[in-house]
Amino acid sequence: ERRMHTRCTIRPIVAAIALASLSSQALAQLEEVIVTAQKRQESAQDVPIAVTAFDSEALESKQITTFSDIRFTAPNVTVSKGNFTGTNFQIRGIGTTLVAASGDDGVGIHVNEVPLLMPRLFETEYYDIQALEVLRGPQGTLYGRNATGGAVNMQTAKASTDGLSGNVEGQYGDYDHKKIKGHINIPIGDKFAARFAGIWLERE
Repeated sequence: ERRMHTRCTIRPIVAAIALASLSSQALAQLEEVIVTAQKRQESAQDVPIAVTAFDSEALESKQITTFSDIRFTAPNVTVSKGNFTGTNFQIRGIGTTLVAASGDDGVGIHVNEVPLLMPRLFETEYYDIQALEVLRGPQGTLYGRNATGGAVNMQTAKASTDGLSGNVEGQYGDYDHKKIKGHINIPIGDKFAARFAGIWLERE
């Protein structure tokens, strides 16, 4: 009888601990993600588009430093080097397979809502990024005819009046590879701020 009584008192405690752990995990997954997939800021849960979004912290934690790194995190994305200086950035198998000066990309690449035509992604270094969005599926309604496979939207960081902040990052590697990038944000009063960012890269 004493053993049965002990089991009855332990079960509610174990159940309560399990419920508490489940509730904390559920709350951690309910973080709201704001995207501009439809050219206006709204929650990703309200957007009827297959979208993968990264903020600056996610880009750093997942080590997404170039366009080619997106394929390791965003589903249905492949990146390969084309002939000459071209890049075949594909979403769901649609990209650029035609080697011609008149060939259009099948995926729209945008930086601050400005489309880049035939960008040289493999030779591009980007830095000080605020958000990166990968939209899968045809996006011709909002992003034009060159978005059959999807679109990639990149937003650079904007100046903020919240306070003084800055960052400097350096690299050194094989073939005398040296890279330094960083930014500084300077608030000027309560309504104005200035942000300066840059990158320096040299390698043999």
